[in-house]
Amino acid sequence: MKIKTGGVGFHVSYKVPNNKTQMMESFLDSHENFMRETHHIEGTVEPVVLCYAVLKSPEFNNPLDPSSGETGYTLYGITEIYNGPEGAQAHMVLGQERAEMFAELVKLTNEYCVSGILGAPIIRAMH
Repeated sequence: MKIKTGGVGFHVSYKVPNNKTQMMESFLDSHENFMRETHHIEGTVEPVVLCYAVLKSPEFNNPLDPSSGETGYTLYGITEIYNGPEGAQAHMVLGQERAEMFAELVKLTNEYCVSGILGAPIIRAMH
């Protein structure tokens, strides 16, 4: 399946102190397992996830110049793309059914989230 305009996505960015990254890594392990257990990558049974990607990088003093040194924080970005609102809604329902994982997400988001785009339409895509 291809990502196209009209799809729906999530992108959440976190800025985590380097000495707290184990909490994020633990959450990402459980979240990836959840995604693999409950989501499809093809077919018509929702949620069909077109993109699931997690990015990680040290935060640099100047992001355009890595030689500028690091700030002591690690940046994470989680991106998910679905065909439409039905897939995004199915994802949210399934996620909230996993109370422990969802509570961990809420805790991390309250402490470290720097931006969140939730259930937003895809406005540009290659297809």
